[in-house]
Amino acid sequence: MTAPISNHEPAAPATVDLKDYRQPMVTAIGIILGFLIGFLGNWVTEGSFKLTSADDRLTFWGCLAGSACLYVALIRMLRIAPATDTQRYYERTLLIFSAGVALAFLSILMSGFI
Repeated sequence: MTAPISNHEPAAPATVDLKDYRQPMVTAIGIILGFLIGFLGNWVTEGSFKLTSADDRLTFWGCLAGSACLYVALIRMLRIAPATDTQRYYERTLLIFSAGVALAFLSILMSGFI
């Protein structure tokens, strides 16, 4: 009788093809950035726009920081990914994207409670 084969060999790193994820991510970023830019563009051009209250500052800087994160995620998705460790590259981009969405929408939501 032969001994069972050990499964303690290191697993091969998973390969990720970014082309499968690029189009949906770029579309989502474009829609959300369009909303944020439209929101900020309408708000900032109002005659009564001033960052005097805490909720105005929270909304403005949160949307601006969220937009910056989304822009970085867009650039990362549109550039040619490194040939090695594309999964880690995509996971970091997804984290930046998620942080951008969270910053923007939570700042708008929280401004209603301040």
